[in-house]
Amino acid sequence: MMRILRVLFDGFILRCPRCRQGRMFESGFQMYRECPHCGLAFERSSGEITGGMGINTVATLLIVLFSGIYIGVTPSVPALPAFIVVVLVAILFPIGFYRSSRGMWASILYLTGDNAEPD
Repeated sequence: MMRILRVLFDGFILRCPRCRQGRMFESGFQMYRECPHCGLAFERSSGEITGGMGINTVATLLIVLFSGIYIGVTPSVPALPAFIVVVLVAILFPIGFYRSSRGMWASILYLTGDNAEPD
């Protein structure tokens, strides 16, 4: 269990899950195809980006859902400003979380062995 958490955390902080030394991103939103240190393929094909997008979408929806529930059960929170904040979070959070969600997906691929499997 600790190994799984460690590997997922490595992906979250954009560190290679196998060697824990290589970085996952060159710059900005450009991900390395493989670890510059150990050669682990982070994503073998371009379609695997959808896993990271799924993690990002679920995390964003959970934040919006729990924020909406909190706003709904707390009558002292003014509705319009709270709504504006939730909309801004729903727009900005996925952009800020994009790299970590891709890193976590690369870690899940490493855990399941899918990035070492031949096509």
